[in-house]
Amino acid sequence: MASSLVTAAVVAASVAVYPAPGVSTASPTTQISFRGTTDLGTVTVTGSRSGRHRGRVREHSDGQGASWLPSRRFTSGETVRVRSRARRYSFKVGRRPAPAPTRRITRDMKADVQSFASRPDLTPPRLWVDQAQPGRTPGFTFLGPKGGREMGPMVIDDRGQLVWFRELPRDTAAFDVRVQSYRGEPVITWWQGKLVGGGGRGEGVIFDAEYDLVRRVRMGNGFKADSHEFTLTPNGTALLIGYDAVYRDEGRVLQAVVQEVDVATGLVLFEWHSIGNVATAESYRRRVSRRQHLDYMHLNSVAVAEGGDFVLSARGTNAVYKVSRATGRVLWRLGGKRSDFRQDAGTRFFEQHDVRPGPDDTLTLFDNARRGHRSRALTVRLDGRRARLVASRTHPLDLHASTQGGVQPLPDGHTFVGWGSQRWFTEFDAAGRVVFDGRLARGMDSYRAYRAAWVGTPKTRPVAVRRGKRLHVSWNGATQVAAWVVNGRRYPRTGFETRLPAPSARAVVRAVDAAGTVLGESRKA
Repeated sequence: MASSLVTAAVVAASVAVYPAPGVSTASPTTQISFRGTTDLGTVTVTGSRSGRHRGRVREHSDGQGASWLPSRRFTSGETVRVRSRARRYSFKVGRRPAPAPTRRITRDMKADVQSFASRPDLTPPRLWVDQAQPGRTPGFTFLGPKGGREMGPMVIDDRGQLVWFRELPRDTAAFDVRVQSYRGEPVITWWQGKLVGGGGRGEGVIFDAEYDLVRRVRMGNGFKADSHEFTLTPNGTALLIGYDAVYRDEGRVLQAVVQEVDVATGLVLFEWHSIGNVATAESYRRRVSRRQHLDYMHLNSVAVAEGGDFVLSARGTNAVYKVSRATGRVLWRLGGKRSDFRQDAGTRFFEQHDVRPGPDDTLTLFDNARRGHRSRALTVRLDGRRARLVASRTHPLDLHASTQGGVQPLPDGHTFVGWGSQRWFTEFDAAGRVVFDGRLARGMDSYRAYRAAWVGTPKTRPVAVRRGKRLHVSWNGATQVAAWVVNGRRYPRTGFETRLPAPSARAVVRAVDAAGTVLGESRKA
């Protein structure tokens, strides 16, 4: 008997559960996730008001845990008690006001856009590359422009020529457009959805090299993914953020919710709530009225640190948090009102974005900076309980980005920076010299910007259109086209759309790579 009790205690100590013990703001539609075992035995779940619940258990795809899925909702405000072979504990369901309505996205119909005879359906924003120096990192630039006639994920080359653009439905935006890896293959990903105040409600999407949809990734437990983050991990999971309105003693509060979701199954592997872990008193934001939803943290990034814990960036508290995966407790704070670190000159930041842990106890982050100061791409090293400045990059035009922004470490010590509400995107070499710099047309911006290698092989055909004595030909998303061949004659590709002399009779246009291999052919034009 004593041996079995010891075994049960060891199992319980090694099993993490979500919602975590003591959480007071769980969703009425929450699943109950166990990490560290699939041996749950009989799971008994009882609400203090709703009574005993039926449910079913589904294993996580990595075999390291399972989720119990209830057959009906829990009741707001009640305490839920969970009993299983793995853990016994309780949590509370939060009381929630009606969510804030989504807002229409203002589109400037006079914005400067590109147009193409071969693809009149595409009018992406115009942009310019002002510098493209030797030694820059090979690849393409990935943007999610908004504010123009059309919005959607966009890829450009080093001349500023369009490579790929996907128009999204009206009032739908694309954030965090980039190349990631899923199941060992490069994919292009982004968040898309409707905007709400300073955030959004939507989902993450994964597209393959043929620009086919692989997965839609949604937050679990009734939450909607916010626009600020969609990161894939090597373990087949996705990191997502949600803004969740709850009633508290001080009124309506937007708490931050962080989830790690199993992409294959949609099950929740980790869930963290800011209420109970970060006090509203840490915020620098103040409520205008009790009817306002106080967005006290405004979380805008989450990343996995070495060892598996999480690093979070909160704009509303001017602070970075390291959070325990096992318990959800805050392990340390950098910046804000309760910093655990002494910060050397140059390491203080304001309303920062995109905090990422790096090698040798470093962090990269985008310091939006106070009004009147330059925004910076920072690299900081945490040396014991001291934060030391490693590098600081500012734009030659001394840009101040009041919102948004991101920092991407590149090979050879290079750094790629998206300047958020400013429309520029810049690559710095290891010495801090600008080796690449571009900008969107006025009135547009991109939440983040990235640089990466990408091979796009669309399943669509090249499009050729005859206009008088010219053929206009393009192939949206194809990255390997070096030239176009018409009636045996080869013409170099000059940009997204290439103009060719039109033969007297209708002809097929073939796309070829640098070796002359045919990649695809148009219909006769």
